Amino acid sequence: MTTTPNAEALALTSGPAQRRRPVPRALAADVLSHLQLHLQMELQASYDYFRLAVWFAERDLKGFAAFARQEALSEHQHACLVADHLIDRSQPVELATLQPNTSTWDSVEAVTRFVFDTEVAVTASAQQIYSMAERAGDYITSVFLDGIIQQQTDSEAQAAYLMSRVRLAGDDRAALLLIDQELSRGEDDRPQLAKDGHS
Repeated sequence: MTTTPNAEALALTSGPAQRRRPVPRALAADVLSHLQLHLQMELQASYDYFRLAVWFAERDLKGFAAFARQEALSEHQHACLVADHLIDRSQPVELATLQPNTSTWDSVEAVTRFVFDTEVAVTASAQQIYSMAERAGDYITSVFLDGIIQQQTDSEAQAAYLMSRVRLAGDDRAALLLIDQELSRGEDDRPQLAKDGHS
C-alpha cells in the first residue's frame, strides 16, 4: 500500500530549470546556509592550495609542490561531497565567485603556518555545522560530516607536523631539502605510536 506524502515531508520547491528530488526531511535553515558557506570555503581552500603549489614549484621545491597540489585536490573533493549532499537533500548548490588570495609569503615556514591556519578554519566550520545538525535532529547531515571531520582532523595533524619540521629545519637549506624529498615520496612519516601496534 502506498501513501501520498505531504508537501512538507517531500520538501519540494519548484524553480526554473531546477529539478528537485523528494526527501523525507528538509534541512534546517541554519544548517543549509552554513553548508553553502562551507562549500565555498572548501573551494577557496582548493584554490589557495593550488596557488601554494605554484609558489613551491617556482622555488623548485618539488615535494612541497606535490603536497600542496594533493591538498588542493582533497579540498576540491570535499566541495564535491558537500554539493552531492545538498543535491541529495533537494537543495540548491550556490556557487559564489572565488576571491583572489592576496597573501604573500617570505618563507616556507610562513606558508606552513598558512596551511595550518587554513586546515583549522575548515575543520571548525565543519564542526559548527555538525553541532547545528545535531541540535536540529538532522542525523543524516551529522553522519555525512563524520567522514569529513575525520579527514580534516588528520589534515590538521599533518599540517602541524609539517610546520614543526620546517621550524626545526630553520635556515638549514639541506634540512629543508630533506623534508622536500620526504614529501616527494608522499608518505605520512609522522611518529604514530599506534600505527604498527597490535590490539
